[in-house]
Amino acid sequence: MKWYSYSMRYRSRSGIDAVSSSTSTADAEYEYDNPLDPTDLGSERLENRNIKTPTFVVIGLARMPISSAPPSQINAQTSDATTPIEFVVIVGAGWTGRQIAGQMIAHGVRVRLIDRSQPALDATKAWIESQLQPFAEQGFWPPVSIEAARSRLEFVTENPNREAGNDPGLVLECVPEHVALKRRLLRQYSERYGSQTIIASNSSYFVPSHFSKHIVAPERFAHFHFHVPIWRATLVDIAAGPETSSWTLDRLSRLSQAIGQTPLVQTVENSGYVFNWMLKSLLQSALQLADRRIANPEQIDSAWKIATGMPIGPFGIMDQIGLDIIHHTMSHARMVEGEDIWGPLLEQIQPLIDQGRLGVKTGSGFFEYGDPSQWRAESR
Repeated sequence: MKWYSYSMRYRSRSGIDAVSSSTSTADAEYEYDNPLDPTDLGSERLENRNIKTPTFVVIGLARMPISSAPPSQINAQTSDATTPIEFVVIVGAGWTGRQIAGQMIAHGVRVRLIDRSQPALDATKAWIESQLQPFAEQGFWPPVSIEAARSRLEFVTENPNREAGNDPGLVLECVPEHVALKRRLLRQYSERYGSQTIIASNSSYFVPSHFSKHIVAPERFAHFHFHVPIWRATLVDIAAGPETSSWTLDRLSRLSQAIGQTPLVQTVENSGYVFNWMLKSLLQSALQLADRRIANPEQIDSAWKIATGMPIGPFGIMDQIGLDIIHHTMSHARMVEGEDIWGPLLEQIQPLIDQGRLGVKTGSGFFEYGDPSQWRAESR
């Protein structure tokens, strides 16, 4: 979740070009990919969703021209937008990548999950297999056996040699929010696969035009951004870049539908899409209330939950996102909006980070959560 749009040039930090989704041993299981976007607003169940014909929300059509033709290099026999995407390559086996993979295989899509970190792949395999039964019992995923799940999910540390007739319908990167790393991977995969393969980013901060000029056949490039916990927050942002074709948007929308998500198609670029842009104001206000000692985090979250009927408040939201990610994001905002606004707010978060209290993913943040490996369908 990254919300802020700014004009200064992004400077990459040392070491960010590692392809692994994990940035350290401690982060092998919960790396800095797209964090928890906490749209966990209730206990919606599978049977209450219109999965076969979900709402297709399209905004901003007047602002960006979208080509109605499929990518020019696609063979006419395979360019029908109604052809389902049955094989997806996901790059990055972190907290978001594992949820996307689980959501897809539970709905019958074959997935190849790539990460240079074997511990991250092992943790993903264990997590998905442990969730199959409880998620099915609670209606979040269709019933699927461990054997069927294993047959649909391939774990690799390097992408194997390209096989004729086995190109994926989609390559989705879910690596850390570093522009140089994302740009390199997106370029490499667009060079590797023909233009019948959609290339997409799960970035929650950068807009598509950050990357589209580096993509071979950019008409098949878009952002495909999930909100986690994915099994509850069934919204996916599909954001067009300057060259994105309607063929690409339609195929991603249909894939969203097939895996139980509601696509929100956006043709006007906006950092943070829709929900995360709105969330910025809530989290900023909560931190300001605590900084001014008007109320503590428990009181603020209690006020929000009682007044709105929602199960989680702003400090719980930040714990779900990850306080390291919140700090990283607010540091960018400080460069744009000034130290006076964001400095005091960052000072509330830094001590928790120094203690290793990063939120749900480490078992504690503003609040206590227990063993992070026990995150299950009923968790909030």
